Amino acid sequence: MACRPRHHGVVVDDEAVEQLWAHVAPMLASGPPDPLVLPAGSPWSFEVKWDGVRALALVRSDGSLALRSRTPSDLSERFPAIVAPPVGAGLAGRVAPAIIDGECVYFDAANRPSFPRTMRGGVGVRFMAFDVLACQGRDVRGDPLTQRRALLAGLDLPMLTGGAWFPSAVFDDGQGLLAATREQGLEGVMAKRVDSTYASGVRSPAWVKLPHLSITDAVVVGWVRSESGGAVASLAVADAAGAFLGTVGSGITGRMSDALLTVLDSTARLDPPVHVSDDVRAFLRRAHGDRVAWVAPLLVAEVRHLGRTEGGSLRQPVLRRMRPDLSPADLPGSQW
Repeated sequence: MACRPRHHGVVVDDEAVEQLWAHVAPMLASGPPDPLVLPAGSPWSFEVKWDGVRALALVRSDGSLALRSRTPSDLSERFPAIVAPPVGAGLAGRVAPAIIDGECVYFDAANRPSFPRTMRGGVGVRFMAFDVLACQGRDVRGDPLTQRRALLAGLDLPMLTGGAWFPSAVFDDGQGLLAATREQGLEGVMAKRVDSTYASGVRSPAWVKLPHLSITDAVVVGWVRSESGGAVASLAVADAAGAFLGTVGSGITGRMSDALLTVLDSTARLDPPVHVSDDVRAFLRRAHGDRVAWVAPLLVAEVRHLGRTEGGSLRQPVLRRMRPDLSPADLPGSQW
């Protein structure tokens, strides 16, 4: 089974799909909720939240492919296996012209997604397809999710693409999937309303991300002053062993900033109290100029994040709260 064109739709040919491709943005999920609970009250379905790079793929009628991120940046050279000529040739006759939504993912020897390895790119990265924006010349974003998924379900993507593309499996048991992904060390779960249309560029409540977030008590070793000069833009943090974890800015409220300023200004020092590599220092200078200041390690912050990058920084950190009840020396395995 392949996508069936409906010529009364918004998009009817390659040129129109190219025009849509030039400006369309991916639909975004809301959340995560805190505490982490599954949405209820409406028909929901569930998928694995893949730990990779979100991308839109364009399949042209001549078999050529294009791949770009949500920024948007061209990803074709970075992930060559996904857009290889045999892949396009296999897909073109079944779906083209089409725009497919998915995630670029590298699977390690244990068949688990590796975000650092995905970021390095190369031929080992695969495309996990989970939605369709246009298929055989028709804009299907207004169709319910169940119908858009049916378009993917009618394709044997691994066979058509030589194992470069796979469909993202759909589950009814959200609690079971949440438990299984936690046990297997996967990033988490996506919850999606089965009747949802594809809202391009919108962070929609019809899609909810449920990541397995980690909590780390981190030592404040520096901070970044806001560009206006009157507030704390982010905190530089390290772990209990003294390893630098990068900066965290999300979650800092105006009231929290006011409370922090007095302590940070009074504990300033010329050099960081932990080792910060030359590369990281150079990055901080490029990003923040002379607004970076180092402080004595006195404060502890509770940070929620998605693990660490290959370089050791926290991924997508959010400051939950300060921990005045803890000193750096109180942290398990503390070297402070």
